[in-house]
Amino acid sequence: MPQQVVMRRRIIEVLAYPRQVAKANIDLSSCPHSGFFKAMDSRCEQCSKSYECDWLNSTDAFNDLGAKPMEFLYRALTFGIDYVDGQTAHQYHDGETCECDSCNWIRNARGLIDDYSEVPIQI
Repeated sequence: MPQQVVMRRRIIEVLAYPRQVAKANIDLSSCPHSGFFKAMDSRCEQCSKSYECDWLNSTDAFNDLGAKPMEFLYRALTFGIDYVDGQTAHQYHDGETCECDSCNWIRNARGLIDDYSEVPIQI
């Protein structure tokens, strides 16, 4: 199996965790769109969770992530890493020694980013 296919699958699989974390941190009780980001709605643009909501919608099950360009998946993964890292920083985790799910996921996802840089790009 080509390296890019394997890398694509790995990235799609690891995106599940930051999606779970983001969903748990977004209060949808006052959202007029029930969490479906609408770029043209000023309420979404002004919402404090607009980035998370937009990212969740762009990486949801209705988007065929297997057909997305690798660069899209890479950016989605880097956002996921930054998001989970931000959540753990608020909780004062030591990312180098902490063994919680989030810190372990961050270390593994950063390793995946390193692996991604070594995969030859097919045009």
